[in-house]
Amino acid sequence: MPTENCCVTAGELRTIYFESGAEPIQMVYEVPAGKVFVLTSWTLVNEGGLPVIGRLRRTEDRVAFNRVSEPGHLFSHLTYPQGIAFGPGEQLVVETPINGGQHYFHGYEHDAP
Repeated sequence: MPTENCCVTAGELRTIYFESGAEPIQMVYEVPAGKVFVLTSWTLVNEGGLPVIGRLRRTEDRVAFNRVSEPGHLFSHLTYPQGIAFGPGEQLVVETPINGGQHYFHGYEHDAP
């Protein structure tokens, strides 16, 4: 997270788009060496109409859950005010049913301390 003397620059902002495919567990993004990615929000979009769930993992550890289960709702947007940090080399991994929606991960990436 940025310190009081620091701010997030436009060049550090990230939006990672991922569409679930034919595998129930898929790697979405790997944080580059020397960087930290801080997830600040996750939007799960379901255009198919059936309930969709998603579990987000930091490599092997589950760190977040999202779902679209109400009839007529096409998306769920969650925010993480404190952020969920992913360190250098750690992966964002999504567990979801096959073809389980589109995912938008928003956050920022900066140099690791």
